[in-house]
Amino acid sequence: MKLRKNLITQVPECLTDPFSQAQNVVISVLFALVFLTAYTPFSDTSWFQLGTNSRFIGTLGFVGVGTLFLACSRTMMTYFVRRLRHFALWAYLLWLFLEIVLIAAFHTYLSYYLVKATTHSLEFIFGKSLLITFIALAVPYTIVDLMILLNDSRRKLTLTKSDTVESDNEVLPEHAEIINLMDNNGNLKLSVKLDNLYFIKAEDNYIKVYYQRNGAIASYMLRCKMKTIEDNCVDSSSLMRCHRSFIVNIDKVSVLHNEADGFVLEFEREGLEAIPVSKTYSKRVLEAFNKK
Repeated sequence: MKLRKNLITQVPECLTDPFSQAQNVVISVLFALVFLTAYTPFSDTSWFQLGTNSRFIGTLGFVGVGTLFLACSRTMMTYFVRRLRHFALWAYLLWLFLEIVLIAAFHTYLSYYLVKATTHSLEFIFGKSLLITFIALAVPYTIVDLMILLNDSRRKLTLTKSDTVESDNEVLPEHAEIINLMDNNGNLKLSVKLDNLYFIKAEDNYIKVYYQRNGAIASYMLRCKMKTIEDNCVDSSSLMRCHRSFIVNIDKVSVLHNEADGFVLEFEREGLEAIPVSKTYSKRVLEAFNKK
C-alpha cells in the first residue's frame, strides 16, 4: 500500500469526516462548559453562571448560540472539503482559529453591551475573551484531533490482521505493481496486480472493484470510501479518478468518446460498462489517454 501523499500540506481525511466533526463539537462544548464554570469565580470580567438568575439566561443563550455556530461551521467545512476534494492543513487551522475569534467577539458583545458585567474597556474585554476562548476551545480541538489521528493510524496498522484476503490468484512478477485495498476497519481485503485492475466503482457506502482473475472478469465489493482509495492508491499514472463514482486504469481503456454529456471511456475487453468522465477530471484524463 502506498502512503498518503501531502500529509503535511493536506489535512487528513479522518479529521474532516462528519463523525469526527460532530465528535469534535460535542467534546469541545462540554470541555468549555467545565472550564468556564471553574474559571468564573477567579475572574472579574466573567459573568458565566449556572442557576436561576438573569445571568443564567445569558449563559444559556451564549452556550446555545456558540454550539449552533460550531455545528454550522463544521457542516460548512465538510461541504467545502467534499467540493474542493483537497483541503490544505493551513486552511483547516485557520478555520479553527476564526471559529475561536468569532465566538470571542460574540462573548465580548454580550459582556460589554448586554450583560455589562464589568467597567473595563471594549478592547480589554475582547483581548481577555479571546485568550479564554482560545484555551477553552483550542485544548479540546487539539486533544480530539490527536485522538482521531491516533485511531486512524492504529486502523491502518491492522490491515495485515484480516483473516481472509482476496487476490487475482496469479503468480506475481518480481517488479509487478500491486494495489492493496482495505475496508473501513483497516483490514486488507483485496490484493490485485495493477495490470489486472480495470476500474473501481462507488456504490453507496461500498466500492466495487472490477479486475481480471484466472482469465475472467471478477468483481469484489468492500465497505470503503472512494476518497480513501484515491488518497492511498492513485499514485500510479495509469490509475486515476475520472468521476465522483469511478476510478479507472487508463491503460485498460481502448476508446474515448466525446458525447453530448461529456467524455466516455470504453475498455479493450468486452462486457464491461462504459465509464463516464466528469468535467472536473476531463483534462487530466485526456492528457493521460493521449500519452498512452
